[in-house]
Amino acid sequence: MDTNKERQVEHLIHHTLRAGVSISATLLAVGLFVVIVRDTPRPAVAPPLSEILRLAFTANEVGWIYLGLLLLMTTPVALVMMLVHGYARTGWRRFALIALLVLLLLGTGFALGIRG
Repeated sequence: MDTNKERQVEHLIHHTLRAGVSISATLLAVGLFVVIVRDTPRPAVAPPLSEILRLAFTANEVGWIYLGLLLLMTTPVALVMMLVHGYARTGWRRFALIALLVLLLLGTGFALGIRG
């Protein structure tokens, strides 16, 4: 196997995880800090995705918290996507197929969760 390609895949996976967790932690921490300082009321039920995005991009602290949570939940999905790409790139087809199946299971679970 090409060690350089393997290292590139390792770095891709490392950076994907670090970016997802760091950005989500920052959004959560800043949002929570502002909510505490301003004593902002929080909704009893999570708003829909379109409302979360609207709130987050209008600098609303509750929107930042929900966006941070969404990003934290989607980071593993991004990781599995990078695994599929990385394994296929290095020629590890069996692992790429397994990662693709995991990605399909995640997608199925997401679709069923939205449906009800």
